[in-house]
Amino acid sequence: MLTGAMAFIVCVPLIGMLLIKPDKRIWKEGEDDTSVINESFEISVKEENGIFYYKPETLTGLLMYRAIPEDTAFSSSEDYIVKSDEVYYDPEQEYLKALAVVCRSSVVSAWETEQRPAVLDYNVMQFEAGGLYRIIQGNAVYTKVLSNSDALSGGSMLSFDNENVKLNEIERAVDATKGAVITRDGKVMTAPFFTTTPSGMLVGEAGDGVGFSLNYAYELAISGMSFYEILKYFYDDIRVIIYE
Repeated sequence: MLTGAMAFIVCVPLIGMLLIKPDKRIWKEGEDDTSVINESFEISVKEENGIFYYKPETLTGLLMYRAIPEDTAFSSSEDYIVKSDEVYYDPEQEYLKALAVVCRSSVVSAWETEQRPAVLDYNVMQFEAGGLYRIIQGNAVYTKVLSNSDALSGGSMLSFDNENVKLNEIERAVDATKGAVITRDGKVMTAPFFTTTPSGMLVGEAGDGVGFSLNYAYELAISGMSFYEILKYFYDDIRVIIYE
């Protein structure tokens, strides 16, 4: 597992025309930016205190939050970083974008397998069950206590700050890849992923490979890979497209 706080390079402003940003639209070549996923269906999740309904993009973010190791710390950052006068993708965001596409693809694949119902039962997917509403509740609590920060100790406020940054960075990644899914042979595919070993997969559908490793995906992002390149590394013969 990823241990301790992840160290990210401090972002600095890009200067004039001397630095050229990496091309992040290669995966969108010839694709429309408009997706209809959020308007197509909802996912019902039965919790101990009732049934909750989520739009696919919202559920994508919640699944990401649940999948990321708890000891992973995030920093507020820009889309690009500069190091030694060269411009690189922000590894934190590329890592999260890749995971966003993985989670969204698995949700949409399940929806298509179930013949595109208006409401998809969360239980048909092989994700960890329950507790998603607590993520949203936790963010609401953070927002409320900001107006009364004196009531919290320094350590508690730091914990709240870290959680808020994590949620914000996930939201940025979901928005940046909105509607993007992995397809193979023209069909949206379930994208297996895991945090430790193949036996610990969170989505366990047979495929050509063992799936997306959250740990190694971050290492690939640190090495300079874009989220699209990371996905190609794990799933090989695929396309990443905007679902229409």
